[in-house]
Amino acid sequence: MILFSEPSLLNDVGRGLIVLGLVGAVSLFFFPVGRRVLERSLGVLFTLVVIGGVALTWRAEKLRNADRDLTPAQQAALGKAIGQFPAVKFEVLTSSGDREAYALALKMVDAVKAGSGATPDFDEWMPVLPVGVVLVLGKDADPDHTMVDAVGRLLMAARIAVISDRTIELDEHTVRIVVGEKP
Repeated sequence: MILFSEPSLLNDVGRGLIVLGLVGAVSLFFFPVGRRVLERSLGVLFTLVVIGGVALTWRAEKLRNADRDLTPAQQAALGKAIGQFPAVKFEVLTSSGDREAYALALKMVDAVKAGSGATPDFDEWMPVLPVGVVLVLGKDADPDHTMVDAVGRLLMAARIAVISDRTIELDEHTVRIVVGEKP
């Protein structure tokens, strides 16, 4: 369920529940003395709301700290999307100093290998990593943006942040996949 895997939504709902629960718990002090049963039941309800809010914010933090990953099915889909562009040469860049980015880059290399049939150039010595995954397009690599759409959508569906850029430094029909830090 995508609802329970979106950290910002879970965090916002969790904070809202915490505030609602605390406001309700504090408001119990204003009940008249004769309403003990109502006061206790509302106290339990608001305590449960606060606990639910804390649980949601904890889940959001856990999702935020999780490593980016590609499942075998996602790798196969990515390879299939890359296979639609046989004339494009791929490069994968990352830093071996960032364990999470390096592991993701290796999975990207495997997906490119499966899709294009050729091992992409792989460089693991980038001194400064961007945030997320950047698809850098060379001259005439993807004039109608079909590759960026296909590959980018698959990576975003796998919860991997993607941006694209164009540069004149790359050869024609070359795409560089830069796997950077986790956003």
